Amino acid sequence: MQRRPVVAAALAVVPALGHAYLRRWGRGVAWLSLFAGAALVFAGLFGGGIGDPLAPAGLSTATLPTAAVDAAALIVPLGVVIALSAADAYVLARRENRRGVLTCPRCGRGVDLSLRFCWYCAVEFQYVER
Repeated sequence: MQRRPVVAAALAVVPALGHAYLRRWGRGVAWLSLFAGAALVFAGLFGGGIGDPLAPAGLSTATLPTAAVDAAALIVPLGVVIALSAADAYVLARRENRRGVLTCPRCGRGVDLSLRFCWYCAVEFQYVER
């Protein structure tokens, strides 16, 4: 079945949802893990309670508004991860649609041409040369 690339990219705004639409479970889990990891790392670096990351360099974030630092420190990296996830889902959907998957005449599922029968409904194929 052909998947729409725009729908996959729109769903990928929530990490792993666009990849679940494409049935790429492992890749979806990888994007979700990357999103969660980026959120934890950048929240920890900028105001997550670990300490002032600029203190060893002699600088301090005390002069900057902490709300602006926290928001920018989280929004930018997470936005990049979301944008890359959406782009990946779009490219995957385009690539799958380009392949031209053959389907079984009985059940309509994708078939493997190296087999002489449908894996799902066991109908035998008859190949006709043109």
